[in-house]
Amino acid sequence: MNMRRLPPSWFTQLGSRVSDRKLRPVFCLRHGFNPCNCRHTTSYSKLYQSNRYQKRFIHHTSRPVFSGPDSVENPRLAPLQVTSILRVNELSVDVNEGAVKYFESNQLQSNNPIEDRRGNAKFIGSPKFLFGVFDGHAGCACAQAISERLYYYIALMISPPHLIEKIVHILKDRGLDIHSTGILNWYRGPHDYVNKELSPMYSKSLVKLANEILALYIEEESTIDDHLLSAFCRLDQDIVQEALPNYSKNVSNFEAMQIAFSGSCACVAMVDGTNLYVANTGDCKAVLGVNVGDDQWEAKELSHDHNADNVQECRRLVNSHPNEGTHLIRNGRLLGDLAPLRAFGDVRYKWPARELKHVVKTMAYSTPYGNNLIPAHYHTPPYLTAEPEVISRRLTPKDKFLVLATDGLWEMVTPEKVVKIIAGHMEGKQVHVNFRLPYSEITLSNINQILLKRKTSLANKAEDSNAATHLIRNALGPEHGRVSAMLTLPIHISRLYRDDITVTVIYFDTDYIRDHFHQTSAE
Repeated sequence: MNMRRLPPSWFTQLGSRVSDRKLRPVFCLRHGFNPCNCRHTTSYSKLYQSNRYQKRFIHHTSRPVFSGPDSVENPRLAPLQVTSILRVNELSVDVNEGAVKYFESNQLQSNNPIEDRRGNAKFIGSPKFLFGVFDGHAGCACAQAISERLYYYIALMISPPHLIEKIVHILKDRGLDIHSTGILNWYRGPHDYVNKELSPMYSKSLVKLANEILALYIEEESTIDDHLLSAFCRLDQDIVQEALPNYSKNVSNFEAMQIAFSGSCACVAMVDGTNLYVANTGDCKAVLGVNVGDDQWEAKELSHDHNADNVQECRRLVNSHPNEGTHLIRNGRLLGDLAPLRAFGDVRYKWPARELKHVVKTMAYSTPYGNNLIPAHYHTPPYLTAEPEVISRRLTPKDKFLVLATDGLWEMVTPEKVVKIIAGHMEGKQVHVNFRLPYSEITLSNINQILLKRKTSLANKAEDSNAATHLIRNALGPEHGRVSAMLTLPIHISRLYRDDITVTVIYFDTDYIRDHFHQTSAE
């Protein structure tokens, strides 16, 4: 049946679902539905059948609605205004150490405030690097906490005992300031920040972990994969414990509860020499750009989405709750509510029902869920874990860059397209900056071919020197009218059309990797 107008009841249901995570008119634009005027241009039965990555702007015959998107043909923003907005959160860092040559990052908010976070750091005195993107939901508190704390947990897990003892002494001597440990050098963007008020609570948990590691330390080989998994799980355990109400004193830590009742996915890449490790919890993604030949690129996915589209993930969940199969995943969501099947925080899916009932009964914390804090069919928690999947890889000279991004990007562009966009951007920069004719004997015909290729590359040169910005622009448009329309959506509408987007692109030093690759091969 071709439904020209959706019934009000369906729109009300849609509104309740969009208030939760992962339903927005990236969905609507792809499937022919404008939430601003409730016009429908395809049959209801086809809503879920179109290509996941197809991006289609709908031109409506009904009269314009003020809160709808701008006309693509008559953009409200000038090109310079669009560029200015896109570049607000840019970060570019020349590293030139170990396998990392440089990296570029950017963020574009849809939520107000933005719920995404990012983290980029280097181990002081060691060629180890950490890069991560964190996709928050139900607020930004959890993502903010993860972005500040996770790398210190990883550092403790991989450090020898003497360094752990040093960290404990520093924390105690400097008033439990987690940011003064002296083990990480952070690369922060212009608007990245740390919550110093919660530093004492974070530090106490970190010191407790350090003492446990020292007490139980055994001289045995543990892999980096194991350390990353342990760091993720222990941090989530601390978040869950810090927020538990104190029944004897009837006291709750409001800041800790704010973190625990919100949630966050996380995708972290660790570069150690020529070894690359990717730990992923949730539905962010890591994609490696591999140059397999002249102008031939492969998009190598180094993470798996933990959502209802992942058959193995659904099977894992059903095996953990064998008697609840019919209720575990409904409408593609955990217990009918949450899209990612792994995440930090989200104690609504982890605490025993007794703890959740206490929060509701005492109103100790005003959750976004009100009296519906306990999900339906909540029988055998925890239903949610922060345990990551870890994929490791030895870098080769063909591995040129790694793209980390929250799902706001991947909902709009395929991994293959992302790699092609970055590869083209990288080639354009190299042609523009490092052009020189070879000194060896060369014919006029060869020179003509080289110059023609350079002319073509310069003609296609990107507007943005930052690759992450270039990627975000292409995801939104890339045509100016479309980008302007997406950027001028009102705050209360923007979240329906697109999610927050965070992108970090790490470029590898091919010469460094080649030298170590050949050394290892020779051995």
